[in-house]
Amino acid sequence: MSRTTLALTAAGIVTIGGVLLWSGRASASTSAPDLPSNLDLTPLPAPSDVSGDLLTNWGDTPSDLRPLFVAMEEASQIPGSARIFAVIASRESKFQVDAHNGDGAHEQAERDASRRAYENHKANNPPLRYGEQAADFGSGGLFGALAPYFLWTGVPAREAHLLNAPPELMFQPRAAAFAACVYLQRLLAHYRVDDHADIKAGWASPSLLVGGRGQKTYNDVRARFLADASTLGVDLAAIPHKRLDHAAWPGVTAVFQRLIGKLPQEIV
Repeated sequence: MSRTTLALTAAGIVTIGGVLLWSGRASASTSAPDLPSNLDLTPLPAPSDVSGDLLTNWGDTPSDLRPLFVAMEEASQIPGSARIFAVIASRESKFQVDAHNGDGAHEQAERDASRRAYENHKANNPPLRYGEQAADFGSGGLFGALAPYFLWTGVPAREAHLLNAPPELMFQPRAAAFAACVYLQRLLAHYRVDDHADIKAGWASPSLLVGGRGQKTYNDVRARFLADASTLGVDLAAIPHKRLDHAAWPGVTAVFQRLIGKLPQEIV
């Protein structure tokens, strides 16, 4: 499963996995608190909760997840993004909400990636209550989020809502959706994204949208995305917006309120 692990520096800002790191230093927690007894969020959106089309150009996207993807588009106000999210999820998790890369004996590389991300960047990010657990977690959820970056979602906007949560929160579809919306907006706002396949290149690593253009990894990621869309049965050409527009983005907290609303009291 692809995930963003590379850093880029531009104008003194470091971009890591969609998280723009602030410069203030903060010591991450070294304790190992018990996991909360309850991480349940509101159930998946129902068709009646959204106004978008749930029938056209979805291919084999599971019907129970389509309202979630539409809710993401409506919450983020990024027109055309619902089916892009579906194609991304088809590869990153095969639509398994509890997909986890890092819990198997053969997945040490994934655990190494999350540990490296945490150790390299914890000093310049706010502390995570479950930092050590995130470091050893790997990645997962619907959209293949690397655990430390998932929990640091919203830091650049000073609207980080997940700092007290354990990485297992990403198995809650609404939480994974929230982080994915924030990440997409940051890609669109800070990188040159020419078309839908460029979104998946940025999902793999923002560096591919800068120095990686035209190189093998960039081309391979784009080709896989186009193949994924075809396999799923989503016609990218039928999406009315070739280049997604984030101009109406309402802000991190507004998206959080629409998709999550309220976290369990133990992790607030």
